[in-house]
Formats: sequence, structure tokens, C-alpha cells
Amino acid sequence: MPDRATSHDRNERREIVVRVRALEVGFGGPAVLQGIDLDLYRGEILGVVGASGSGKSVLARTILGLVAKQAGTIEILGHDVDQLSPSARRAFELRLGVMFQFGALFSSLTVAENIQLNMRERLHLSERLLEEVTMLKLDMVGLGPETAWKYPLNCQAA
Repeated sequence: MPDRATSHDRNERREIVVRVRALEVGFGGPAVLQGIDLDLYRGEILGVVGASGSGKSVLARTILGLVAKQAGTIEILGHDVDQLSPSARRAFELRLGVMFQFGALFSSLTVAENIQLNMRERLHLSERLLEEVTMLKLDMVGLGPETAWKYPLNCQAA
């Protein structure tokens, strides 16, 4: 007989990478977010949809630690982020990645320089390897090698 596990049962067996409970965020006035509970599972892609000003960016920024919360807990990979030491928190932050709306590339750097920025700061790679990784990353997102040396404003699709 086929497995008839419910969605809830399947989720119980998957690893939760981000857990938010009773989150409240505000900026001096009425709460922007109140009573938010959220579980994100490994391998899951989640889209947050809502009207402009409804708190989507505030939620993301709060999870990332860029906006202070008023109440609630945020756990990432099983660790309460409020309980981490400053050095442990910094190490944790280095594992997080964010894709901003409209790309959010540095307009004064070429696409290649934007791709290489974090690698240059954190890794000791040769120029040849940096260029190879850059070309691989461009290929992975369907961009040709000619895109590498353009500036972001010159890369928009026509």
C-alpha cells in the first residue's frame, strides 16, 4: 500500500534549518510583525508574498540579524541566534547567503568583480582559479562569459 503520510508527517522527518517562533518586530509604532511562526526545511525554496509594506523584507532582515526583534526566538541550524557568542555569531553569518531583489550588485564593479568580491576577502585563490570559478558561476545561471566584464547596469535584458 502506498505511503499516505500527511504533509505534516513528512515535514517532521525533514531537517529544519530556520525556525522562527512568536516573532514580533516594530519600529516605535504598531508592530510590523506579530506572532510569526515559520519553519524552513533543508532544500526548501520559499516565496513570501504580500502587499508592499506588509513586512516581507522586515521578516528576512530580522532572520538575518539586520533588524532587531522585540520578542520571539530565531533558530538557525538548531542554534538560538541570541545565545551565540559574538565570534560564533560571526562564523554563523559567514554561512548565510542572500539574493536581493534586482540583484543588488555593486554598480561600480564589473559582474566578475562582484562575483569575486567575497572569494577575494575570504579565500586565498590564484587569479586563474578566481576567473575559472567566476566563469563557472556565470554559466550556472545561464550567462555567457561576455557578461563578466560588463557593469551591472549594462547587463539588463532588453
